[in-house]
Amino acid sequence: MQVLRIIFVHVLSALSAAVVYVFGIGYDGYIPYFLISVFLFIFYLIFATPVQYFLNRNPKRFNAKYLLIYIFFSFLVWLFFAFINDPKNTLNFLMGYEIYLLCISFAVIFWIWDSVFLQNIGG
Repeated sequence: MQVLRIIFVHVLSALSAAVVYVFGIGYDGYIPYFLISVFLFIFYLIFATPVQYFLNRNPKRFNAKYLLIYIFFSFLVWLFFAFINDPKNTLNFLMGYEIYLLCISFAVIFWIWDSVFLQNIGG
């Protein structure tokens, strides 16, 4: 049952983050939304699951410390992909506000769904 909840959190996070991303870039269409959702689901699964597992050892709903941890790791993932995609323009990427809006919004989305569906277990 716990695995289903984790997958549900990742699916809802990916769908929600895709909506934010699509509206953020100003593009409408179902195909990019679907592809973005799939990629975000994979990224959440790969990068957020270890952090989520660590934090769910001591579950606390809507804990601000957990939000800060999710924001920190979200920023690291965005920075990693910015560096991988274009190492020469990583500094320019960091100078734009979009990176911070996306990393914070994606972390907040994941934190909310995680708090609603997983952090109430055991506490």
